[in-house]
Amino acid sequence: MIHPARLTFALLLAGSSAALAQDNIDTDGDGLVSFAEVQAAYPDVTAEAFAEADGNGDGMLDETELSMAYGMGILPANY
Repeated sequence: MIHPARLTFALLLAGSSAALAQDNIDTDGDGLVSFAEVQAAYPDVTAEAFAEADGNGDGMLDETELSMAYGMGILPANY
């Protein structure tokens, strides 16, 4: 479980740039980012790191979860 203060901080750090990153990573255009899509963009990201970013546990990252992943350093900020 991610602490709410960490999530808030991560979202502030990531800002709206996650939408741009999502467009670049979301190769199938469904508005969500799968582990396979993350792996294609960032091969060093582990399943465990992805699961940490996947706040609702649905196996996909939405824009909020993606912002958190960038803000917390789970995903590299070189997007």
